[in-house]
Amino acid sequence: MCGIFGILQYKQDNPPEESRLLETARLLQHRGPDNCGIYSDAHLGLVHARLSLLDLSERGNQPFWDKSDRYGLVYNGEIYNFKELRAGLERRGVAFRTNCDTEVLLEHIIHIGIEATLPQLEGMFAFGFYDKKEQTLILARDRFGTKPLFIYDEEDALIFSSEVKGMIPWIKTEPDWLSISSYLCGFSGPSKGHSFFKKIKILPPGTLVRIRRGQAARHERFFSMSDFFDPDAADQLKHLKPLQIIDRTEELLLESVKKQLFADAPVGALCSGGVDSSLVMAMAARHHNNLAIFHANVAGPLSEYEAASSLARHLKLDLKEAVINDQDFIDQIPEVIKHFGHPFDIIPSSVPFLAVSKVVRDNRVKAVLSGEGADESFLGYKFLVPNVLRWKRQPKTALKQFLKNLASFVRHQGSDNSISPGFVMGFSPYTSIAYHHSVKRRPPTPELVMGMLNRFEVALETEEIFTNVKTLKSSSCSADYMRSIDLLNYNLRVLLHRNDTMGMAASIESRFPFLDSSLVKFAVNTPYNLKIRFSPTAFDKNHYFFKSKWILRQIADRYLPKNLSQRSKGAFPVDAFQRLKISPDYFENSLVSDMLELSAREMKYVMENSDKSLKFKLLQLDCWAHICLYNLSEETLNSKLKRYLQVTPWQAG
Repeated sequence: MCGIFGILQYKQDNPPEESRLLETARLLQHRGPDNCGIYSDAHLGLVHARLSLLDLSERGNQPFWDKSDRYGLVYNGEIYNFKELRAGLERRGVAFRTNCDTEVLLEHIIHIGIEATLPQLEGMFAFGFYDKKEQTLILARDRFGTKPLFIYDEEDALIFSSEVKGMIPWIKTEPDWLSISSYLCGFSGPSKGHSFFKKIKILPPGTLVRIRRGQAARHERFFSMSDFFDPDAADQLKHLKPLQIIDRTEELLLESVKKQLFADAPVGALCSGGVDSSLVMAMAARHHNNLAIFHANVAGPLSEYEAASSLARHLKLDLKEAVINDQDFIDQIPEVIKHFGHPFDIIPSSVPFLAVSKVVRDNRVKAVLSGEGADESFLGYKFLVPNVLRWKRQPKTALKQFLKNLASFVRHQGSDNSISPGFVMGFSPYTSIAYHHSVKRRPPTPELVMGMLNRFEVALETEEIFTNVKTLKSSSCSADYMRSIDLLNYNLRVLLHRNDTMGMAASIESRFPFLDSSLVKFAVNTPYNLKIRFSPTAFDKNHYFFKSKWILRQIADRYLPKNLSQRSKGAFPVDAFQRLKISPDYFENSLVSDMLELSAREMKYVMENSDKSLKFKLLQLDCWAHICLYNLSEETLNSKLKRYLQVTPWQAG
């Protein structure tokens, strides 16, 4: 886990300025404080900020060059199957100088080729591979988008960086008004393609870029989430007994946990108190002596500290906590914005995530296992689960249809027949342009306009899933298999961005055992009714008579007490922003009013007519402009926030 940067000059023959390369290195140092590597020649400049986890010696520093000094690599991430890949190369006669995955990745690309290498990589990565002789550059990002990569490609040069701030010494940053407009209208923010900055793009997951000096860059997809759907595998899984699928899921997850524990530096685990992180932690504790575990304790009535401490006692581990109070949600806005890179209102948990990452760092742990990916692969979100209470607001005919579907579901528990949310009182998660397209219905105009503003990032992605899966013409093809694939796109990317930026702000690497590709493929092709399962004894207030993530809960029963394995899923306990009061005086002479070219009277009108959501979005946009766009003082912004913002005390009911 590191920070990478590169500039390939298209026109100039002078080496990039060393002073600017050093400034970029300083701006990325939080991503890799262990070593800073800089390289430049007539056309190319490279920067690498290293966080050492494998082969801690200097020989693993980057940029890393092969023995001939022709091929170079700057790389951010972890390749968990690097030992197997190395063994294959050694059988070909390749000799290695280090014990790190960086050299394995470089040599694999050289000897096997980029097209054959990328599908074999199990892990998370973003890298730049350079050929001095051909003056060619290859950029690539992993299939889930775990590691970030931003690209600026204009006629003078191509620049890539782990963070936009690494580009600041080289270009003038400008706001992207379509992204900002989309955000103010309700979109969470871009996670691929266009960014909040004009001309700076986010390389999509599963994509590689080929650049030859003097020619236009070529973008190629090497992976799409719909590639996980395999009709033959789905057909086979339908005929297995539930216990067989549970056992195989446990085996795959356990293998992934063991692989991701590997490092030459201390590795710990995050403990939220939920079933996903608890299961990962329990598995890790069986293969790691005295595992360091950490919890973000948001103080107040919604705190999950008791669940986390109960798990720690069960595993006989020492739980270290970061305590986050209401005022922290105000005080930490500037720092969170600086590293998040754009407004984070959709992910308020970024504040406690940054706090717990600092506690991890202070305990000299460099990487932590986390539970992200489980809710997407195994359907853990409550909006996906049938809600039988909806009948109270529906006509009798709808209730009759529901009971009919329920009876059919119970009769066929072992098959692929399922009650999906679309069958329960008319609810469907596919309220998107793609859904309307799939049923040959035009989307509403406001939804279409919103899609135009965000360049149809979500809509076209979902439409692609429908199209790709349906073209397989398999008996297993149904909307049920699309749910996990859909969630593994935008929904997951947003969460991974939080983990990466907030973790790396404290020089901490996040690892995700649930995102092992073999495990994800198995989960995607598993029948829906083994993920969300009818249970007459289930009394979750969000969805009576149904269990979410049923498979994982069955596995968790083997590792955890029932009060933890069967614990209901809840949102991260962050309601401080919901109780936030923003004084209208904050926006007098604000950057956001300047950006939107609103007079004092017009801004006053906005404040008088805005709901809490829009006010908070405008606040976040103002903070983003202050910190990320104009690079102004964090201290000045913090003082202003303390003066005009207040979190009201929590009240029961």
